[in-house]
Amino acid sequence: MAITPSVLFTLGLLAGLTPFAIDLYLPSIPTIARDLGASVEMAQLSLTVYLGVFAVGQLFLGPVSDVLGRRRTIQGGLAVFFLASLACVAVPSMEWMLAARAVQAAGGAAVAVTVPALVRDLFDKDEYARVMGLVMIVMAMAPLVAPMLGSAIVATAHWRWVFVALAAITTAAAVLFQARVPETLAAARRQRFDLGQISRNYLRLLTHAAGLGYMLTGGLAFAGMMTFIVSSPYVYMELYHVPARYYGFLFSLHILAAVLAGFVNTRIVRRLGAERLLRIGLGVQATAALLLLGLALGGEPPLWVVAGASMLFIGTNGLVLGNSLAGFMAYFPQLAGTASAFAGTLRFGLGALIGTVVSLVHDGTAAPMQVAMGLCGLLAVTVYLLLCLPAQRRQARAGA
Repeated sequence: MAITPSVLFTLGLLAGLTPFAIDLYLPSIPTIARDLGASVEMAQLSLTVYLGVFAVGQLFLGPVSDVLGRRRTIQGGLAVFFLASLACVAVPSMEWMLAARAVQAAGGAAVAVTVPALVRDLFDKDEYARVMGLVMIVMAMAPLVAPMLGSAIVATAHWRWVFVALAAITTAAAVLFQARVPETLAAARRQRFDLGQISRNYLRLLTHAAGLGYMLTGGLAFAGMMTFIVSSPYVYMELYHVPARYYGFLFSLHILAAVLAGFVNTRIVRRLGAERLLRIGLGVQATAALLLLGLALGGEPPLWVVAGASMLFIGTNGLVLGNSLAGFMAYFPQLAGTASAFAGTLRFGLGALIGTVVSLVHDGTAAPMQVAMGLCGLLAVTVYLLLCLPAQRRQARAGA
């Protein structure tokens, strides 16, 4: 399959459905809470419920894509995601919203877990990093555009139109997918649906030290970003009094930093390699983490200082996420769907866990967000140094 601009756009839009499901919704959280008679903390929980189901769902749905093929798994996921989006339009209470978002997350998981496996069917490590980097740049348009679109909807219409827009985006993704993306997993390469073998495959992934290191590295960096996504509506709109119509723009600047870093990554990864770029990204992110921890100890800094430190952290994920995933997937070419599921579950599971903890320790300041982001960044580089770097040195000595 040739990776044409239309195919890249389609894969990026598919991968972007979950960012749309999260970020399109952010500006409406205070309004939804008031309209459904719930607290802001309960409305924030609807984000972490989505992340939790999305994470766990991938454990099952990744192997399903190895059994059924990539197209059928994505088609089923799109149908579930679309129907759940319509259900969100009609929910009468926050409890029903939580249920609808959980179903929506299951559909999103089927789509998201299959896209990296589809690309891994076609490319090796560095080329995989380049192509997935391009897909992530397109995908990043979702969190770049979604908050501004969500802000515009909330400012001019009822918040339920947010989910109407999400259903329309899903329809567009389904039409493009049907027209542009063929099956990439030949019947001869598909796995049997054997729960025992699936369990053994997951055990193999879990006990591979270097592979687990790459996933924890990327997962912790991602968890820091999810902490920002969950916490920033309160920090920016409630604590720093940023109007809802400007919050989307400010949020998008953070995502733009990651897009630009990801674009640079795709341009130079063939020359420098995914491993070197991952190390550079982790070094910059650790610096941002230390700055965030310092801000948490220093009282209430100006908005531009908090936004600048957060933007530096989020921006370096344009180098960290794709290259850490490439490092992990390179070890398991015959288990692309299962490996992608493991990666997605760990990444979003950590994001859901840490996002929930931050919501629970909410204290009316920016400190919980800053401390959580800072610790995630420092832990990510620590895991890389302890688990990934030794494996790279062994491989270098073996190849010498």
